[in-house]
Parts: sequence; structure tokens; C-alpha cells
Amino acid sequence: MLVTVCSLSYGAAQLGAAEYFRWIDESGVLHITDNLHNVPPEQRGNAGRTQVQEAPRIPEKQIKEPQRRASIPMERHGQVVIIQATLNNKRSAKFVVDTGASYTLISNALARDLAIDVGTNPKTLPFQTANGLIQAPVTSLESIAVGGMEIRNLPAAVHDAVPDPEVAGLLGLNFLSNFRMDIDTQKGVLHLEKK
Repeated sequence: MLVTVCSLSYGAAQLGAAEYFRWIDESGVLHITDNLHNVPPEQRGNAGRTQVQEAPRIPEKQIKEPQRRASIPMERHGQVVIIQATLNNKRSAKFVVDTGASYTLISNALARDLAIDVGTNPKTLPFQTANGLIQAPVTSLESIAVGGMEIRNLPAAVHDAVPDPEVAGLLGLNFLSNFRMDIDTQKGVLHLEKK
């Protein structure tokens, strides 16, 4: 099962609620979907239901075409799923897949590597984390790609909220909600399909 290291939810705006269904099939593979009809009828009674606040979806024109599906190798650190993402077509880094985070988050070190300067008096927004409420500056990433599935002009918070130094941030719902997501724990693969 997927458990978040640090859940962020944007506290200032009214965001829609997203509902996800999780179940484990007879082979022990974890599945996550946002559509109950994708859950096999015999699994619906056992499917876990999670409702999280969802960041606004990225406009269709910002999703790179024509690729519609990708299978991305993932690492498991306990109950946490970690994948590789490429930011601004420059830097590859590890991210926690966090369906509880409304926004994607990058570390201060990664922001420096990407030459992102939030300024001396940045616009900040409140985010709820596992350690309490934080104020984090928000920037816009030129692009973020996972397995070739790219979103452009993606808002991202800048904060060192992830304690693992090997992980550069959280991949939140403002990226993930643009795709159908399936985690194959047996094969160690995250499947994304454009909605």
C-alpha cells in the first residue's frame, strides 16, 4: 500500500475532492484508480476508498503529446513509492509519489540546481505537512516528466519537507491527477495513462 511521507494540502483555495480506490488482487498487486468501474466487481467490497483535496487540473494543451501511457520503474522505501522525474529538461531527481499532496514539492537544493530563485520576498502559501503548518514559496516549473509523460508550467512549492536526502521532493496531485495511475508492486512499476 502507498503511504505518504509528508502530505501537503493547499490551505488557501477551495479545491475539488478526488476519490481514489485501492485494492490488492489475487497476485498481491496493489492497484489504485480514480474510477470505481475499474475495480473488478469481486474486489469492490474490499476496495479502500480515499478522498483527498485535489489541485486544479493542468490544461490539456500543457500535456505533451502524443505519448499516452508510460510504465516507470519504482523503488519501495518501506510503504513509500519513489520514482525518477526530470525537471525543466535539465535535472533528474527522485520523488515520492504522494496522492495526499495537492501540490508537487521540490527541495531548496533542487531549486538552486535548476536556477530557480524565489526572491527575497516570495509569494508564499500555507501547506499542511506531517510536522504541522508551513509557509512555502511557490514557483512554476518549466516542465516535469515521468517516463516521458510531461506536464509544463507546473506550480510547485519549494521546501525541505522530505527528510530523506536522496529524495528531492513530492510528486503531488497537480501532476498525478492528469493521469490514471496503477502501481504494480510485484513488478516494481508505476503505470500512468493520460486521462
